[in-house]
Amino acid sequence: MVEEVYKLQHPGSCTGMFWRNHPGNVAESKSGGDDWPRNGSLLRGTVHEEFGDMKWLSVSSWKQSGASEWIESSGLWMPFEQGGPLLHKV
Repeated sequence: MVEEVYKLQHPGSCTGMFWRNHPGNVAESKSGGDDWPRNGSLLRGTVHEEFGDMKWLSVSSWKQSGASEWIESSGLWMPFEQGGPLLHKV
């Protein structure tokens, strides 16, 4: 699977988005997600479209907005929409 990078920008007044669990209700251990990504954060991962109507990103690493270091992660998921487009391809 090909990994892609997306910028998180909440379409409303929220300053970011909390991590989500696996959309298929699969129990996964989580790492690298002690903080939640703020608007402007970069998320790298694999796109999944097999969970109903919504696309999801399985995040393998991410960079907090304003930070210079990528954080390796596993078990972290982000929907592509939340009241409008949330993830934007870089």
